Amino acid sequence: MLVRLIDRFPVPWRGRAPQTSAALVEFVDLFVVLLKSGRTSHQALDCIARWGSDDVQRTAVRILDRCAMGERLADALGELLVVFGAPAVGIANTLSTAERDGLPVAAVLDRLVSEAHSERRRQAQVDAAKLPIKLAFPLVACVLPSFVALTVVPILIGALSSLNVKGPLP
Repeated sequence: MLVRLIDRFPVPWRGRAPQTSAALVEFVDLFVVLLKSGRTSHQALDCIARWGSDDVQRTAVRILDRCAMGERLADALGELLVVFGAPAVGIANTLSTAERDGLPVAAVLDRLVSEAHSERRRQAQVDAAKLPIKLAFPLVACVLPSFVALTVVPILIGALSSLNVKGPLP
């Protein structure tokens, strides 16, 4: 019977969506590449623990630590939910089911990776849409004053110096 992993773990991931989304995509990409290269799930996690970025390494180490303490890999994969949150539900359930039943998982993970890449692309588009707002202050505070100082001020000085002022009128 498939146990819903999301019901068993706390929700500490709120407010960290962009970082966790990118880390989750990296985790799944590495995992799929390592599985397709012929490694077992444990070997793939060991390699991820050595090669991944910080969040990905910590997650793989935590999963391997739980397995070293006697927990089955299918149950230890719930650590994905603790670290990456709700986006990892499909991946964690797929990996747990494949581990319990001995099913090939690479094809299913390819689909999940493509969905994760789509999510990361959408997040990048949202971040790109926010960029003009973030650049407004530097533009107004730095570039606009320098533009005025380098273009308008010399024109004003030139115009004022060309005025013929001949002392006070009698």
